[in-house]
Amino acid sequence: MVDTEEGRLLSRAQRGDVLAFETLVRLHQQRVYAHCYRLLNNAAEAEDLCAETFLRAYQHLGALRADPSIVHWLLRVANNLSISLLRKRSTRPTVELDDVRELPSGTATPEEQVMAQSRQELVRQCLQELAPKERTAVLMFYLEERPLEEIAKVLGCGLAGAKSRVHRARHRLKDLVMATLGEDIALPAEEGGAV
Repeated sequence: MVDTEEGRLLSRAQRGDVLAFETLVRLHQQRVYAHCYRLLNNAAEAEDLCAETFLRAYQHLGALRADPSIVHWLLRVANNLSISLLRKRSTRPTVELDDVRELPSGTATPEEQVMAQSRQELVRQCLQELAPKERTAVLMFYLEERPLEEIAKVLGCGLAGAKSRVHRARHRLKDLVMATLGEDIALPAEEGGAV
């Protein structure tokens, strides 16, 4: 067991301390929810899968290790649950209007704000066109700014596989946006160069 606060909490939880497990949930709940939401683009489903992820963590508490962090295991479970749900969906995902990120009002006219929101929505739709593992890779790398090593752990692949997924997803997303919007989006190059 790793001698960290998380490791000590996990050890206590494995010995039956419910409060220690609740603390672990509070430590990682926001990140797991955000991961599910970015994949599913649906707040209610993300909440359900976040809860399911922690239920599975509790059911497999004895097998969990805190080296280096249980968050990788949690994100991998959340990712797999999200992919399963996406496969079961029979219709295209929808975006709730309340969930659209607010744009800064600054000097933009109402028309410019509507156009920016429309463009943002089209990019989200293009993200939904990516394969779930590609979507996970591109969201973790560009939006969450996670290192490739962490992406590899969440996706259950090696470092080269993670780099490859980020690279492919980046190019596929750019192609989809170009076909949909008729314009390119600016994504920085992957660290360490393309595979």
